[in-house]
Amino acid sequence: MELGNRNSERATTPALALSHGYDPAKANQIDTSPMTGDIRPVRIPEPERGVSIEAVPLKTIFLHVTKSCNLSCCYCYFSANKPLPDEMTRIEFGRVWEDIVTLKPQRVVFTGGEPLLRKDILQLLCDLRDADPHHHVLRCLNNNGYLVTPPLAEELVGLVDEVRVSLDALAERNDALRGKGSFDAAVRALDYLHAVGFEPKVLVTVTSMSIPDLREFLCLLIAKGITRMNLNHFRAIGCGAEHPEWAAATSDIDGAVQQAWEECYPRQPVPQEPDNPAVHINCGVGSFISIMPNGDVFPCHELMMPEFLCGNVRQQSLTEICRRHSLLDKLRGLDFHQLARQDKNLVSLTGPDMCLGSVFARTRSLPVWRETLALRHLQMD
Repeated sequence: MELGNRNSERATTPALALSHGYDPAKANQIDTSPMTGDIRPVRIPEPERGVSIEAVPLKTIFLHVTKSCNLSCCYCYFSANKPLPDEMTRIEFGRVWEDIVTLKPQRVVFTGGEPLLRKDILQLLCDLRDADPHHHVLRCLNNNGYLVTPPLAEELVGLVDEVRVSLDALAERNDALRGKGSFDAAVRALDYLHAVGFEPKVLVTVTSMSIPDLREFLCLLIAKGITRMNLNHFRAIGCGAEHPEWAAATSDIDGAVQQAWEECYPRQPVPQEPDNPAVHINCGVGSFISIMPNGDVFPCHELMMPEFLCGNVRQQSLTEICRRHSLLDKLRGLDFHQLARQDKNLVSLTGPDMCLGSVFARTRSLPVWRETLALRHLQMD
């Protein structure tokens, strides 16, 4: 059970890591690897110039293949509904696959919107698989479960390494937050995926509204054989931008998770985070990117602001966008504790649930940002 934000792709608390087929008998196998300073730059040869360049090492690329969605989650960070008028075609995505394989991120996450609404989603997955014959990059698929059928689950075998299904609470509260029938659709999808051999992961957005369900909800998932979960803190962006009160307290989340563990594994001690000398200097920014349906590239979905536009894959190669000394590289090197020492208004960056996007949105007028990142188009209040 991973407790972190959707971008992090890692555990950020000692409480209950059940991801990657977690075995409670092996409580030391919790993924707590630091997001910065632990992977080296990628060297990319340029034969025509007889040289090689260095690119920022990426852990995850989030590929938003569409903004179209068949649900209406009240806190959707992407405000997904209808597709953008200029979404990339299969041919345009085809120009990106070689760069992705060259950059060798740990994984590419096909997401949306609802990616299964793209009629060519299986072709896109096939194209990335074919571009990566040595399988350097894990292929992951996010979805809400509505469009998963037994035949589709069969087709996904061999195309994706991991299928993630969004589900946030017990039936009544989940449907109130995400849309009528969404709970049953997600549970059916999990059953269909299990039937063909997948160990699907459940993506849970935790809000103050869903906290009352969390302990029982986690126990329900575990009883169904689901032990791969990622608990994502609600962020006040997108549809939820005007509702900061929807954020759940970390202590409430940890308490519910611990209660669920003790109820489901009464004879197993709650796993503790192993000693790790590495220091988390930031939230992982710069270690992943989000590619929008129109080709725009941002450091993450919480930094989808003009100041943080890294480029567009229609206009330049992804390897060029991810070169060393780019904005992405500057972000990766940020030390949140140092920023907080430079300006006391940034002290929240040093908290346990630190997030650059949410803090920047409140403090974008501070001179420290221009001095540290030399941001283009910085909007000063």
